[in-house]
Amino acid sequence: MRKQLALLAALSLLTVPGPSPAAAMSPDAAKSGAEEEGVKPAEKLEWLAFDAATARAKNQKKHMIVDIYTTWCGWCRVMEQQTYGDPEVAAYLRENFVLAKVNGESSAKLKWMGKDLTERQFARAVGVTGYPATYFLKPDAEMLGGMGGFLRPPEFMIYARYVSTRWYEKGKFNDYIDSLRAAVK
Repeated sequence: MRKQLALLAALSLLTVPGPSPAAAMSPDAAKSGAEEEGVKPAEKLEWLAFDAATARAKNQKKHMIVDIYTTWCGWCRVMEQQTYGDPEVAAYLRENFVLAKVNGESSAKLKWMGKDLTERQFARAVGVTGYPATYFLKPDAEMLGGMGGFLRPPEFMIYARYVSTRWYEKGKFNDYIDSLRAAVK
């Protein structure tokens, strides 16, 4: 029952019109809110450089999450603390994904789909227009898709489960959401 309520709450976030919860709160307010609630930090996630992550994902046959950030981005820090720092999210990611961080403004080199790119060029190539940006890749580093902006843990988990369960092979994301709604009924 508790999981069903959490799922219902997560789904309601996707259907409520109006400004996103992230837009209604500054990064400082979001940070202090987490501190006030006494949220315990999760065990640190292992973030790899992109090339190391692609090699591990291929070897372990796991999907990748690429967190594209900048050093000046306040919402990137909020996502790091609140979403990636959430114990449920962190445990799920450790079990099901290989994680990479890419600085969207860096000239550090990486290799993706046979191309040598800087991290900045990679961010542009995948369509990043703002930070943070989260992208999901197949184990062979083929791009599945991504989104820009801060994602709260319940929203983030919907995307993560869609990818890790390979639901994308059965249908589109909206079909997946419909299946979740049907399971709650």
